[in-house]
Amino acid sequence: MYTPIFFFHIKNGDCVKIKEIMTKDMVVAYPDTTLEAASNMMRNYDIGFLPIEKEEDFIGVITDRDIVIRAIALGKSYTDTVEQYMTGYIISIASEEEIEEALELMAEEKVKRLMVEENKKLVGMISLSDILQVKKDEETLEYVTRIFSPIENAVITNEIDIPQAEIDEFEL
Repeated sequence: MYTPIFFFHIKNGDCVKIKEIMTKDMVVAYPDTTLEAASNMMRNYDIGFLPIEKEEDFIGVITDRDIVIRAIALGKSYTDTVEQYMTGYIISIASEEEIEEALELMAEEKVKRLMVEENKKLVGMISLSDILQVKKDEETLEYVTRIFSPIENAVITNEIDIPQAEIDEFEL
């Protein structure tokens, strides 16, 4: 079950650790989950990102944008499985890191979500929206600008391996 975390422990200017604001209870899909089922999960839980789990290990992720751009826009069937359209690599960060490290990694990788790990096991996820709930300053705005800036020398094709930044609604 997806449980957003809305309480934060920030005392005396202490830096916020990822584990303090990450989502622990993630909604997950499985390789044989259909695009239709994944879309319904995203709608029902008001999320745009699903980790793909296989045999108690995460093997990739799929976003609402992946479904639209990589499948629906190309006329693919909603009965196809998420495994056919998922991103097969996972970008993760340690739960003990501070949110500035997450922002830096998001900016480098041009992503808005990171999986969170503890002891080499994925235990949650953190999104740009999670961070913006606790940190709204000039430095954060610079990271947001970097996250959404175009990828240099990117060639836009129908290939699915080109990462694309996506825009969600959020308030600065």
